[in-house]
Amino acid sequence: MLSTNQSLELGLPELSYESVWLVEAADGDPSHLSSLAVHTLSTADAVIHHPGIAPEILDLLQPPQYREVASPAEAIKRVIKLAEDGWRVVQLVKGSAMEHAVEGAIRCAERNIPFRIVPNVGDPVANEAPLGLLLVRKALWVGSADPRPTFVVLIATPQSDASARIVRRRRPLDLSMSGLAG
Repeated sequence: MLSTNQSLELGLPELSYESVWLVEAADGDPSHLSSLAVHTLSTADAVIHHPGIAPEILDLLQPPQYREVASPAEAIKRVIKLAEDGWRVVQLVKGSAMEHAVEGAIRCAERNIPFRIVPNVGDPVANEAPLGLLLVRKALWVGSADPRPTFVVLIATPQSDASARIVRRRRPLDLSMSGLAG
């Protein structure tokens, strides 16, 4: 596990409050997680994970982090609820992170929640920066006709560009875990 000082030395980004970070559990071997993935898992306030995540990956989570198992369909609802409540949230997924990224990005963008995808070792990303997804939604008009269905484009932006747009927020008040059930 990386200490705070090691995270700073490596230049790993701070997880912003009221944000969602998507991490793929890879093949269950913690050595296949990037240092950014380990940092993200160890510093999040809450981790919502799919059933069947390897215990070796879940062992990276340290109390007092909140942890909850949720089906893929329920996981996105939970991460949005927790992010709206001011938490730094990780959605830990089994299988390909990109399969979950589009729905997560759209649902978070509808609520103005920053959403990041954390690359793992071996992913075709050149560095340890999380991918920021900028969601561009534009209604299309043809002549003077009514707007057509919305056109959506996801653009991967370098973390340095995306992080400049994130507003730093204060840590939420410490809440009892019993308040998270709903």
